[in-house]
Amino acid sequence: MLFNSIPFLIFFAVVYLFYWGLPRSYRKPFLLLSGISFYAYFSPLFTIHFLSVIALNYFLYTQIRKTKSKRILSLSVSFNLLNLGFFKYFYFFNRFLADVTGYPFFEEVPNLVHIVLPLAISFYSFQVIAAAVDTYRDPSKPSVSAFDYFLFVAFFPVLIAGPIMRMTDFFPNLEKLNPDKEKMYRASYLLMSGLIKKVLVADPMSTTISPIFSSPSNYDSFSLIMAGVCYSIQVYCDFSGLTDMARSIALYLGFEIPENFTGPFFSLSGRELWRRWHITLSFWLRDYIYFPLGGSRLGEFRTYLNLIIIMTLGGFWHGADYTFICWGFYWGVILAGEKFLEDRLGWKLTPAKNEVLIVLKALIVFMLFSISGLMFRSNSASLMVDLFAGIFTHLPSSLESLVGSDSNSWLVGATSLFGNGSLYSFSHIENLERVSYMAVVLLLFHHFQYFPEYWSKYRKYDAYLAPIIGVFTIFMLATLSQDGGDFIYYKF
Repeated sequence: MLFNSIPFLIFFAVVYLFYWGLPRSYRKPFLLLSGISFYAYFSPLFTIHFLSVIALNYFLYTQIRKTKSKRILSLSVSFNLLNLGFFKYFYFFNRFLADVTGYPFFEEVPNLVHIVLPLAISFYSFQVIAAAVDTYRDPSKPSVSAFDYFLFVAFFPVLIAGPIMRMTDFFPNLEKLNPDKEKMYRASYLLMSGLIKKVLVADPMSTTISPIFSSPSNYDSFSLIMAGVCYSIQVYCDFSGLTDMARSIALYLGFEIPENFTGPFFSLSGRELWRRWHITLSFWLRDYIYFPLGGSRLGEFRTYLNLIIIMTLGGFWHGADYTFICWGFYWGVILAGEKFLEDRLGWKLTPAKNEVLIVLKALIVFMLFSISGLMFRSNSASLMVDLFAGIFTHLPSSLESLVGSDSNSWLVGATSLFGNGSLYSFSHIENLERVSYMAVVLLLFHHFQYFPEYWSKYRKYDAYLAPIIGVFTIFMLATLSQDGGDFIYYKF
């Protein structure tokens, strides 16, 4: 069930009414039942797998607490990585072997083995790994019951969206399961912002750029570059909107869950960007991979290497394709390069006072992100290569110049019989005026996230603002929405 779908609206309406109508002691059991039902809607068979994974992880969690054994910790981490690896990366490694060996058997494997990706496996795998590692590092923390552990993993607002919660993010909420007017207002604002981002920005952007990524060889250089810019707008509004809705639903149930975005495109460096984009993943990679690898403690070269490793692994977590590995490696090199320029050469890369330089640097970081978006969004490695090659070769008149030699000039002229323009020219991105409107919306939502204190002073008018903005949101959704699509991160 997607958050912007009718089935989820019905599901959550029922959950919300029963949840707050039940005595306090029954709320947690009902919430766990709701989470299992939410997962079962995706697949009853995979629900058995999901519950089995949670049960085994809870057993390993109790053994880590009891024995403080590094061997059991390794077993826990290995099991979850194997579970994730089998479902998510089986076809990738098979394709890698096919590419390396050329052996025909590997080409036939996808026709023989059919694997479906379980719902939320990327998010809950990292969640239970964090729980195991944190318990090993500090076994003195209060023990968690099996019931609470199941609820922690099966908490349905974060199953399809993240954020990647840790035990310290979740369990303090269990003592505060009471209605709270401030939370309800905040939940309403988040739900409205999430729907606007997803339905009115991300989905229209998708229809603009999908033809370009499907056939990059048909489009001119400017269109290919703009596809990256448009995709940056789309992926932010899609994923940030999804997170807003997840946080909203959790708040309606009395739970505070972590923020995942804080105005990332106002960042003045790659390092700042990844402290503001997909925050829970960035800090997960730092705490459970970067620090164990040695962080910045093992010398200059090792620091650069560790940055490249964690970002490449972060890319691989996003998807089982060469394109995601290239995306992660690209950002690892940028982060390592920034650290080299700042620490070794002493360059000041983040302007502090000059407003013109601040805006310029934010635009540079945004364009770096947009370039990486071309990798992230590409449908395959070959199309990614075509896309980047086209940026440098698909000048508006290059195809016509290639065809229209002296002996073939009649071909170009003959195209006038079919209407205006030439058939021997690259296509151009359509609906470009839409980008300017969406950019304004992007800046507005970034201002909400980057300067929350500016907007907090209006919270005293919640009783008036919430219904007015709600009516306005419903009107816009009813009049401007298009056919919705899946969330981008739903498949991860």
